[in-house]
Amino acid sequence: MSDRQHKVANKKSTWLIASLLIVASVFGLWVVFVERNNVNTEDAIADRVQDITIITAPEIIEASSKVKVAELDEADYNPYENEEIKAQLQQVSDIYAESIKYPITSQPVYSPEDVREYREYEQSEVDLPFPENEGDEEPIRISAATNTFQYFQGDVVNIRVQISGAPENVYTKVEGTISGANGDLGINIPFQSADQSLTLFNAAFDTKLATPQQLSDEMVVKLTVTIAERTLATTVAFKYAVASARITGLQNPQAIGPNLVMPLQLDVYKSGYYFVSGVLEDAKSGQPLVQLQGEQRLTQGNGLINLNAHISALRRQKSEGPYVLRSLRSYRGAEVGEQFDEPASVAQARFNVPGVPFSEYQDEQYVDELAQERLEFLRDMGSVDEETN
Repeated sequence: MSDRQHKVANKKSTWLIASLLIVASVFGLWVVFVERNNVNTEDAIADRVQDITIITAPEIIEASSKVKVAELDEADYNPYENEEIKAQLQQVSDIYAESIKYPITSQPVYSPEDVREYREYEQSEVDLPFPENEGDEEPIRISAATNTFQYFQGDVVNIRVQISGAPENVYTKVEGTISGANGDLGINIPFQSADQSLTLFNAAFDTKLATPQQLSDEMVVKLTVTIAERTLATTVAFKYAVASARITGLQNPQAIGPNLVMPLQLDVYKSGYYFVSGVLEDAKSGQPLVQLQGEQRLTQGNGLINLNAHISALRRQKSEGPYVLRSLRSYRGAEVGEQFDEPASVAQARFNVPGVPFSEYQDEQYVDELAQERLEFLRDMGSVDEETN
């Protein structure tokens, strides 16, 4: 290999290592950004983290050292081949720069779809076709759902079955049983037709009818649908828990410093470290404004967790209220030696929050110095001009 070809080959190897390091850095910073902006889906974050394969710099260097650099003509070397990566870094840094203008506990809602509330029966719905043969282009469909997904001790589980594509004026019957990790409960669920067309059936299961030993975290409604001489089967799942705490009310919200402070009152059944999230929306327009988070260690008895909407986020959304606090979720984090988080229940779905003029806040810009350092590092990576000679 000539000196000229050796120089080009070394330069190509250097670019390979640098590009791999940049990709790994972008991926890590992207994960940080996702965690900052998905406050309502702690389970989803956990799922994403489990899917991540961490790549370290030594691993990249070791892998790159095994690459045999082929002899290259100088014309084959493109010093701008990572321009796409640099552009992606700039795009990520712009998004990150917008995010860190606000506390992680008070992030503006950019898309209403991100915080959309599930309609009744939507979250758990299972819709399946039951073709009679391979050429059946309009098969019978059965849609089964519970009115929500997470239930707590003492709740009533409402079950709905919808049938479409079935022949008219034929015998139709729906039956159901409840099953959990410990097997069938031995409780038959009677379904009633909601209309004379025999296409909609409803039933209810009162969790108080079962013993605590029969109920488990994951439950299933086993359904048998008889249509004329055909017997079809499907299932719909729901979650059950004994609540670790219960959000019972909202104390007097008020402007304190740069925040609209909303103290949530809880009946705490089990001491531990609790997390709460929710969405603040404009009461008049229904526009979701701010995603909120709060956390606090609570002891058994009465407790308070504050949700704070920062003035910078409220100003960006141009709303002084009045507001509605909705989509509340809470859970007790697993302690050392415990395997799972424990959900908390909510007494009511929405709380009214009075409006506060912006003039009553301490109007200050939110600054996270560590986040600013990360942003500067990210922008430097995206703007570095590599030496091409």
